[in-house]
Amino acid sequence: MTAAVEPAELARLLDTAERPRASNWSLRAALTRYAQPQPQRASDVVELLRRTESALHAHAKTLEKDGHALWAALAAGGGEGNEGVDPFVVGVLQALAELDRVGDVLAEWAVDRAIDRPDEAVDTVVADLRERLERLGVPHEERPRPTGRRGV
Repeated sequence: MTAAVEPAELARLLDTAERPRASNWSLRAALTRYAQPQPQRASDVVELLRRTESALHAHAKTLEKDGHALWAALAAGGGEGNEGVDPFVVGVLQALAELDRVGDVLAEWAVDRAIDRPDEAVDTVVADLRERLERLGVPHEERPRPTGRRGV
């Protein structure tokens, strides 16, 4: 999806999960390391990341067509005066930007675990984004139910 999106800053934001950060650690890789001492916190971040990615994937054409206007609205804080852009998409992009910032913090910790673990930053972002995504109406992922009976 990100190859056709302009400006480059927006495409970079859309690649939040996989983009190299500190010492080439991606957010997903840093979450794998963070999950060792903090499995629930890492799982909470992954859930929010999946929700935002899924919501934005559904608006791929809008991101391609209106990328510059969406980026301008995001840079302006997403408030009033952004006629012509989808406020839902701007809201989800704002959430993704929060995840992007915590991704930098997690990657720095993954590289140097001697620094304080970013639990407080993660907790703050998770609480904020859960509420924000609920207000926006971003659906939760439906996980497939296992088929068959266990132990048979």
